[in-house]
Amino acid sequence: MGRKPKFSKEEKIKVCEAYKAGEGSYKSLAKSIGASSITIKKWYLLYMYHGARAFEYSNSNASYTKEFKLEIVEAFITGKHSRLELSGKYNVSLSVVERWIKMYNEGIEIEDYDPKGAIYTMDSRKTTFKERLEIVEWVIDNDMNYKKAAKQNGIKYALVYQWVQKYLKDGAEALRHKKRGPKAKSIMDENNLSDVEKLKLELEREKALRKHAEFKLEVLKKKEEFEKKLRFRK
Repeated sequence: MGRKPKFSKEEKIKVCEAYKAGEGSYKSLAKSIGASSITIKKWYLLYMYHGARAFEYSNSNASYTKEFKLEIVEAFITGKHSRLELSGKYNVSLSVVERWIKMYNEGIEIEDYDPKGAIYTMDSRKTTFKERLEIVEWVIDNDMNYKKAAKQNGIKYALVYQWVQKYLKDGAEALRHKKRGPKAKSIMDENNLSDVEKLKLELEREKALRKHAEFKLEVLKKKEEFEKKLRFRK
């Protein structure tokens, strides 16, 4: 369910009209209603691009296609608009715009998003350590395709993403569930491992990091090709 706005549609329109008429700056108008100046600026951009309908309240979250997200990212990386301008022009929250740009820059695949999609809302099922490890290794071997892994294994997308990040950071042992309660002990004490076990663990980490680095390199190459094509179009 969408979040209810703190300020009403009428209040936002009134502030935007006041700014348009030169009755105050972003800062002074923000102070008068107890908001931030950046909030007033975002409202005004929305109002200029979309009119009063930009402030219509919706009780459901929006769906965004991959093409829509990439259109916004492209507009930013080519210098056509700032993050804030894109937020206003496309009526998408600034934090969401920033997240898409961050994903693109970090080589994380941008996918379609449907808030009602099963892989985002399904109940989590119990998994074994072996299952989690196999899913993570599949993701790494398949260009970090979190969405497909989530769908084919019946696991929530967010969980698959968390597992992969844990694996890349701390190795396979990070995928073991921690015991809860006051008597819980550390999952793994490397000091208690044999030399062979330590070496095996280190090799697993290096293998995962190498695959991740190779994937990021491939993404950077594609990004350079994409930007080169854009320059030729100009």
